[in-house]
Amino acid sequence: MHELITTVEVIKSNYATKEELAVLSGKIDVLASNQQALQASLLAFQAYAMQTFATKAELADAVYQLTWRMAGFTIASVSATAALMRYL
Repeated sequence: MHELITTVEVIKSNYATKEELAVLSGKIDVLASNQQALQASLLAFQAYAMQTFATKAELADAVYQLTWRMAGFTIASVSATAALMRYL
């Protein structure tokens, strides 16, 4: 009889009960919903970052354009000053 009780206890310890499985299933569902929320917030942050921050290529393009604008403004200013000095 003692061997039978021991065998039953070993079998019970090797298998999960339905209640334990239900608890684990609930925890897995919570983790899955948390993961989905994290993914959604990551996608929202990535969209915000792409709208807010500039890439290196965009910065390089903006600096390049500003350099030529400043050069053009300087040439126009020097030309206007030379023309004014000549005619005044």
